Amino acid sequence: MDEGRDRRRAARLSTSGGPYGVSFRQEGRDSRQVRLANISSTGCALEIPMEEAWDMEMGSVFRDFYLNHPELPFVPLHATVVRLLGKVPGKTSGYILAGVDFTLITPLVQGLIQAHVEAHLLAEEG
Repeated sequence: MDEGRDRRRAARLSTSGGPYGVSFRQEGRDSRQVRLANISSTGCALEIPMEEAWDMEMGSVFRDFYLNHPELPFVPLHATVVRLLGKVPGKTSGYILAGVDFTLITPLVQGLIQAHVEAHLLAEEG
């Protein structure tokens, strides 16, 4: 197991290139071109184009946050930005990586996400 995974609160599943999507609202605007980079039961990482991230800061809240995958619960979540990578003064193109924690999530939904992550990680190992 890699060292980075040991420090995390929950196992994460890479979603790059898979049938995963995400949508949310921030400051009254809908997300458009955001990609889900990874997911866990406690949060996820998002690749966000700079043109959508210009006013995003640590602590920004995403409302009506939906995970778009047929095996995941399609329920509105709230998510809070806890990490921002690649957002630097003067950067006007490309992407940033935003780490978000799920807030206002029920134990049932969190458990369903965790079961999905674990099942896919086991399939990758096998």
